[in-house]
Amino acid sequence: LHGRDSWDGAGATIVATTRYCAPGEDCPYENAFWNGEQLVFGEGYALADDVVAHEFSHAVTGHTSHLFYYMQSGAINEAFSDIWGEFVDLSNSYDGSGGPVRWLVGEDLSGGAMRSLSDPSAYQYYLPEVGVQAYADSMTHPGYYCGTSDNGGVHLNSGIAAKAAYLLSDGGTFNGYTVAPLGISATSALFYEAQTQLLTSGAGYADLSDALIQAANNLVLDGVLASADITQVQHAVAAVEMDEQPPACAVAEAPVCTTGLPLDAFSDDLEAVSYTHLTLPTK
Repeated sequence: LHGRDSWDGAGATIVATTRYCAPGEDCPYENAFWNGEQLVFGEGYALADDVVAHEFSHAVTGHTSHLFYYMQSGAINEAFSDIWGEFVDLSNSYDGSGGPVRWLVGEDLSGGAMRSLSDPSAYQYYLPEVGVQAYADSMTHPGYYCGTSDNGGVHLNSGIAAKAAYLLSDGGTFNGYTVAPLGISATSALFYEAQTQLLTSGAGYADLSDALIQAANNLVLDGVLASADITQVQHAVAAVEMDEQPPACAVAEAPVCTTGLPLDAFSDDLEAVSYTHLTLPTK
């Protein structure tokens, strides 16, 4: 649809291992991941088209915006994978055991869906330090996570961008804003423009808000969107409060050393793509 040739845009061979089990760990392996070179699926995970597209999208992100898998940039990274997973799921004829369910992530897995783009807070995620917590669907949602587990909330905070994608695709009223539907084709063009042309590795949600609005303006010039569609994009990012600072967090979200020797909480030499997992919800 977007004229891209494989995950790197240059025709790379797509390699996948299915029914994977990690040496020395329980089998079957209940997860899936992109390891920087190939797709890897535990038994049954390759049966879910949104899961396959989720992991493939991590590979695309690693070769476009290079979003750090940490804090808000990591949450956007995860959101992109859920969003593209659902765009694929809703745009093909596959009907697995989960049935024709819209906007659920992993409904074809034996354990059922693990996240929702239309209602992120309806699902929960387990963190040892806080227990079970609902996914955030806006920056002021009480589920917005500010700690260091889950790589700084890359899963828990992914629902903010996911909710915006749902609103733009299907339309709806949320948080005082009404968004008219653009449909999947136009919405996917919008997110592809932002992901591949506008975002950089350290982008946060405020950057994504600006990028989506700029992408809409770009696509109007390209004849893909109408000028009125820009207003819908503005409404969608405003509905999830994408450009606001989450009140649950200090202004400096990433931990900062004030005394003593610095401790690196995260580093990336931009030479290797870190493992990115689908990650299970509540255990």
